[in-house]
Amino acid sequence: MKIKLGPTKKRSLVTLISQIVILVICILTLGVLVQSFQFSNRIIKQEVNRTLQQTSSLIQSLFDYRLAVLQIHQDSNAKSDTLVDFFVAGDEELLDYYFLGLDQREPKHVPDVRFIAKPKGIIWDDGNAEFYGLSLELLNDVAEQVAFNSNWHILELHSSIGLKHLLVRRSPIINDNSGEVLGQLYVGMILDNNVMLIESLQRRSNSDNVVLALDDRPIATTLLGSEPYTADDIISFRKQVDSELGETLVSATALKVNDEETPLTVFTVEYSKGVMALKRNHQYGLIFTMLAICAVFAFTRKWVQKKVSNELSKLMTYTKLAGIKDAKRGFEGSTIYEFDHIGHTLESTFERLAEQEKSFQDLFNFALSPTIVWSGAGDVLQMNPAARKELSKANELGQYKILPHFDVFKSQLIPHIRMSAQGATLTGVNVPIGDKVYRWNLSPIRIEGDISSIIVQGQDVTTFIEAEKQSDLARKEAEESAKMRADFLAKMSHEIRTPLNGILGVSQLLKRSIHDAENLKQIDVLCNSGEHLLAVLNDILDFSKLEQGKFNIQLNEFKFSELVNTLETIYQPACAENDVQLVINNNLATNTLIYTDQVRLNQILFNLLSNAVKFTHSGTIKIGFDLEQFESANNDMLIINIKDSGIGIDPKRLDAMFDPFVQEESTTTREYGGSGLGLTIVKNLVDMLGGDIQVGSEKGVGTEFVVTVPVKSGSVGSDFQSTEQELLPHELFDRTLKVLLVEDNGTNAFIAQAFCKKYGMDVQWTKDGLSALKIIEAESFDLILMDNQLPNLGGIETTMAIRNDLHISTPIYACTADSLASTNDAFIAAGANYVIVKPIKEHVLHAAFVHFKRHFLNSEE
Repeated sequence: MKIKLGPTKKRSLVTLISQIVILVICILTLGVLVQSFQFSNRIIKQEVNRTLQQTSSLIQSLFDYRLAVLQIHQDSNAKSDTLVDFFVAGDEELLDYYFLGLDQREPKHVPDVRFIAKPKGIIWDDGNAEFYGLSLELLNDVAEQVAFNSNWHILELHSSIGLKHLLVRRSPIINDNSGEVLGQLYVGMILDNNVMLIESLQRRSNSDNVVLALDDRPIATTLLGSEPYTADDIISFRKQVDSELGETLVSATALKVNDEETPLTVFTVEYSKGVMALKRNHQYGLIFTMLAICAVFAFTRKWVQKKVSNELSKLMTYTKLAGIKDAKRGFEGSTIYEFDHIGHTLESTFERLAEQEKSFQDLFNFALSPTIVWSGAGDVLQMNPAARKELSKANELGQYKILPHFDVFKSQLIPHIRMSAQGATLTGVNVPIGDKVYRWNLSPIRIEGDISSIIVQGQDVTTFIEAEKQSDLARKEAEESAKMRADFLAKMSHEIRTPLNGILGVSQLLKRSIHDAENLKQIDVLCNSGEHLLAVLNDILDFSKLEQGKFNIQLNEFKFSELVNTLETIYQPACAENDVQLVINNNLATNTLIYTDQVRLNQILFNLLSNAVKFTHSGTIKIGFDLEQFESANNDMLIINIKDSGIGIDPKRLDAMFDPFVQEESTTTREYGGSGLGLTIVKNLVDMLGGDIQVGSEKGVGTEFVVTVPVKSGSVGSDFQSTEQELLPHELFDRTLKVLLVEDNGTNAFIAQAFCKKYGMDVQWTKDGLSALKIIEAESFDLILMDNQLPNLGGIETTMAIRNDLHISTPIYACTADSLASTNDAFIAAGANYVIVKPIKEHVLHAAFVHFKRHFLNSEE
């Protein structure tokens, strides 16, 4: 039983236009309102932050002012003749009256505790210490703890009435006549419940409440207890970005003493009812605006429908009449310009169609280029006079006879016609007619979706043959130019890597010595930027080597599980940082040995995994390793599968993925960066290893790469392990190594020395090869680190002189910014034992020192 469906309900154009117009206006208006709301909020927050910063700066200034006044009075008193007389006469009553008079004149600047001490102990105090529970024994302890400088010190004291925190400073009492230091004047400020201090900070900073905290514990506050918050509530907002507590603003000022950070923090609270009211009024205004816009939209929609509907119905009536053959009725016009234009355009459409049909026929007949219409089976349907002239000859009766070379021409063109009959458009097909060479373009003609015929148009390119020869010559010149460009890039690598070595080296040193979170973020930005620049430089240089054919395959045997562990160590943290799960499925036995080019295999995996991490924002990255073994073949097949759940690639773009400087879209480069050379290098390396790479992807779902590489495999015992790689720098060597560093660049020398000192090495630095030879001839070293480009005598030449002229066998580890294999080979040929490519990274240098320990120190033992 068939169910007959009714016609689909269709909307009128007026309704559709109205809805589209209103929708577009709604979206634009909403966008403007949202932007306005965000802009206003940002202004309010900036104003709040500015206020908090001003308050914080004022608090620090007030605190500095308080300490400065105490310090000035203390230093002035220490130089007083009265204190000198006191030491001469030993009259404590005289000293009591002296300080009493000072305190009466300036009561606001009186310290909480004041005492005088000699090396043997306290000889006078003002008596205030007992009020705070500070015994004479505690004062002696204070004098001992601040006995080395005249800076302010924060001390924690266990007094008889509880824990007290004292800010104390000493000033020497000197006899101006003899220059003798008679004693030390100590002044101190008790921080706990220091009402005068915090009320001064509250009053002068125009704050509602102030809390003084030490290590996030309140020790003094102006809170009365009736506030809707406590001191702990205020302190808890210290690490929050939006420092708003109800309708108040909280400012946290980490106090500095002697320009150094202290555990003291001052929290200020300011009421912000005006700011909160401004935010609420802005929100209410936005809501009212939205309601008003909705009302305007409703009225507009109704008006547009009424205005457009009548004029559109006129146009629809005319279009029905225009479709009737031989209808001659003209369009009567419309008051709306667009409808009027459409109507009059339709009025002349049929006339133009007839004229175009005639024009097409004239174009076909009078075209100077040979044009032939073929059927899909390869039969000639139509031929213009230009083609007829080349393929046939007219007799006396005006009849055309096909020339003999037509059959040859047809046999060569038929394969291309059949391809075009399948839907392909072909261009630049060279097929001769007699002595002339024609270049043909084939296009299928579709009627209602089906290919009815193929139109073939030719152009005489006989005269272009010579031009192609000239083009070949130009191509060779271009290849020579490319070679020169590649040589230039290779030479420039040293100039770029040298300052880059400084950037990355200092960044690594700073990262280990700085603990401030904000500074660490800045160092991370510097490290990541340097690593990105190095990656781009390496890609460009590798691509340059590939263009010149200078990439060499060096086969070696290595334990495959170590490569897998390296991948996990490098990329697991990067994936965890982006909340991406890294899953590695290694189906090879733990003791499997692989014989192939380990460096190139690493480069392939690192490029593919770096891409996966870069373009995967969530989900999983899976890496699988399988080994397909063949009994009859010489090689086994290593199968690598890398699958991610990233942004994916449009399948239409997959064919161009391995082209140089290509990324899926221009926005990809802007958002993710990169040179666009990574996959090109991967493809070339896989080809050089005799393997194959396949890619499959779906937009928004992810990408999968499958790499197959022929290898030779074996196995090794369980004792095949490397423990030195896991040792910390200071644990690697059991004695101090004497190292000679030959480096002309001060920045590189500084970095190398800093790295070597982590290994407990005694480093001697010289700037050129000639001085290095003199030093080596006079002294013995455990290791020589040799730069390449040195003044007076280059690194390679210096190495040759050490080996051939001085006959010294000290291990030489070369450090060069030139990554070319030729430089590496030249150093090894000169007598170097190892080559390190700049910029030097800690893990690369560590690997070099492990190599040194295995091959030289262990052999000595």
